[in-house]
Amino acid sequence: MPSLIDILLPEKVKTSQVIPQEFQAYVYPFTKPIFRSTPVFTRIEQIIAIHGCRIMNVTTLVEEETVMRVRRKNDALTLHIMLRGTVAWSVPTEGKISLSAGEYRLLKMNTGPHEMLLPAGLSEFIQIDIPPTLIADIVPASTLVRSLLTSPLPFQSSVCPQPMEPKFRQLIDDIRQTVVRDGIQQLRLYAQLTELITAAIDNLEKTALPPSGSEVHERLIFDIKVYINRHLSKKITLSDIAAAFFISESKLKKDFKKSEQQTVLAYLQEQRMQRAMQLLQSSDNKLAHIAQEVGYSNLSSFTREFRKHFDCSPKVVRLNIRNRHI
Repeated sequence: MPSLIDILLPEKVKTSQVIPQEFQAYVYPFTKPIFRSTPVFTRIEQIIAIHGCRIMNVTTLVEEETVMRVRRKNDALTLHIMLRGTVAWSVPTEGKISLSAGEYRLLKMNTGPHEMLLPAGLSEFIQIDIPPTLIADIVPASTLVRSLLTSPLPFQSSVCPQPMEPKFRQLIDDIRQTVVRDGIQQLRLYAQLTELITAAIDNLEKTALPPSGSEVHERLIFDIKVYINRHLSKKITLSDIAAAFFISESKLKKDFKKSEQQTVLAYLQEQRMQRAMQLLQSSDNKLAHIAQEVGYSNLSSFTREFRKHFDCSPKVVRLNIRNRHI
């Protein structure tokens, strides 16, 4: 089992602005560094905000496979560029997304808990959090950005990671070497930043090709699943779903069961319960509000179905989360 580190717990993770001499090579001029450490892990963070974007350069050294827990304060699309080592981002109940050295991805990462799995050794990445309003201004015509922004899923990525081009490395070096002392440097940094974001999204979008003839069936099932996830708060029926895709209910049931090894209604229920769990973990919304968010107007019915699915009540989940943060 990997080690577990909650980076937000100061009693377990020591934080300092003094960087030991042996780690000075991983510090760049663009902003002040923060040094975090435990007996088995070392992490150097450099963070700067520019025009609503948050640029974070992170170098981590761990002695054994380690899971780091973090909690995001805001929704954002994140351009994650892996410079050394490997990393896997995950959200409880939502899956895992991996990156290796020299790869980058555009991620949708919403407010709430996230986990990062690091293998033993040295890793380094640069992460750029871009507010949805700003990224829509930078690349307004991007279908990739629109699909991520409109997706109901709280954690999602672009189709696949892409290899980093030499110009990306040059832009990253330029960003990390730019010291913001006045408005001129700030404009220069922002220009470098938007060039990097635009180039990365343009390349990622080129890989998101429409499906070939042999993939039409898989695409239909994928679109049906997206439709279901977008309507979790509504009382949708098999008839509603079939009508949305101009197919019969019998074809819907047959094709979905063959592809997913479960019925449409079972998938709908699974997604509602997983979404409810995510809301319990990442928000302070009242249980009645969460029930409505996943299609239940009656709190008792929601509690009964939640208990049947997870073998515990929503109140117990919420209580356990609060106790962990005391």
